[in-house]
Order: sequence, then C-alpha cells, then structure tokens
Amino acid sequence: MALFGQNVVKARCRKCGGEAAATDFRMHYDYKMMVCPTCFKGGKIIPKVENKVVPKKEEEQIIAKAPGWDKDDEYLERAVKMKKEKEGGIFKQIPGSSQLMCTCPACKYSFRYDPVRKIPHRCPYCNGPIPRVSTFSLC
Repeated sequence: MALFGQNVVKARCRKCGGEAAATDFRMHYDYKMMVCPTCFKGGKIIPKVENKVVPKKEEEQIIAKAPGWDKDDEYLERAVKMKKEKEGGIFKQIPGSSQLMCTCPACKYSFRYDPVRKIPHRCPYCNGPIPRVSTFSLC
C-alpha cells in the first residue's frame, strides 16, 4: 500500500522468511508474533526445522543412574525429595529470639518469620505461601 515515489521499508517475516513492506505486517493470534500478509492469511507456510531433544527411554535413564537401580529406588528417591521439601530446612530457630529464619520453598528467599503472630503471611519476595510451622518443636 505504498505510494508511488516513496521509499518502502521492507522487513523479513519470522514465520516464512519472505519479505514484505513493514507497514503490511500484522500480529497473528496463533503465532503470537508479527507476520507478513501471506502468513496472516494462511498461505505459503513453510515449517521451520526445530532441533527437538528426543527423551531417552525409562530403562536407559535408570541404567545411567547406578547399577541395580530400579523403579522402587526411583519412587523412594522422589518420596524422600518430597519429604525434604515439605518439612526439612524451611525453618531454623534464631538464637535468643522467638522468631524463625524461614526459607521460601518457591524462590529460596530467606526472611524472619514470627510463629506466634504468624507474620508475614506470605513470602515478601515472591508472595508465595508459607508452610505451617509445628510450634511444639520450638523452644
């Protein structure tokens, strides 16, 4: 739609690689990027070749861990990891104080937590939830 005698800035389409006037590019709702008029209408689509990582088979992953590793060991490892995330290392007592040093499980930010008043209610850095504290173990 350029007028005769004016310089037209051309741009390369990131979808098909073709060139078109920069003023003719439009935002495509599926591709979530600016595309040329041809790609916007659905013509001349050339699929890009992407390097896809092929996941290894479960057996190959298990063998790579250790000799004698099986599905039971895999399950136990996940269970221990979940237990550590749930209870271990999140709260530490601050000596000489009733407050705790809390480490956010989502962002690993450390901050002071008052278990009596239960303040702060959420992580000050990422606004993530703070797990419940068992106060009977605190002295």
